[in-house]
Amino acid sequence: MEQERTNRNCPLWGTETCAQLNMRACRGCPADGKDARECNDIREDVDLFNSLLPKEGIASLFMGEACTLCRGAEKGKRESYGLFDMGHADPRDRKKKLSLFRRKTYGFVVPLQFGCCRDCRRRYQLLGWMPMLVTIVILGGTLLIVSQEPVAQSLRGVWRGLPLLVMLLAAAASYLAGKGLVRVLRERFNRQTYMDLKDHPMVQRMQALNWESIVDGKYPQPVFTRKRLSYGVGTAVPRAAEEKREKDGEISD
Repeated sequence: MEQERTNRNCPLWGTETCAQLNMRACRGCPADGKDARECNDIREDVDLFNSLLPKEGIASLFMGEACTLCRGAEKGKRESYGLFDMGHADPRDRKKKLSLFRRKTYGFVVPLQFGCCRDCRRRYQLLGWMPMLVTIVILGGTLLIVSQEPVAQSLRGVWRGLPLLVMLLAAAASYLAGKGLVRVLRERFNRQTYMDLKDHPMVQRMQALNWESIVDGKYPQPVFTRKRLSYGVGTAVPRAAEEKREKDGEISD
């Protein structure tokens, strides 16, 4: 979408801060309607945000046509994006924690946007669906068998509550089987795809700078989308790369 930044009276218009805010239009921009002092505060926030990122920035995750979730030298073609949010405490916040159980808060949140190929996306989706599929197969099959009257009568002949116990055992078995299969598949898929995002070089560089995942869980998964976030802080393409893309006639996402 063509960007319309027309408010030349804005103290940030045409500056690097304006480019980093990367808004589609002046209306809706954090600096819209702000005076010079407030715009200076915004500039300081953006400068601090950029200082907390790796020196090379994070745009390399989504700028190219190659998948950035593939391991090894051979990369698949990017067909979608995997969004993974990371947060960083505001270094200016000197408030002491009042409780060990106080909810974690972040001064800055940035979406890492991994260019993703079809195979990597399918591997992540398969791991997400697998526990449910295993549960459906095992519980469905057990229910089909137990619901047969001859089988049900035989079980009730041993103990009246045995059919229910069989179903409970099947539920437990499906849970354990699902977890085991997911673990095996994750180890297998991890040879081709960064199935644990904490192993990804960019995430490791971010963690070294005190960024952390804001998604709970041992293996947080990215959220997949066909189009990337193209506006807002953390989504801008470096000017040199943008000028090259325009020169080559490439249409931005």
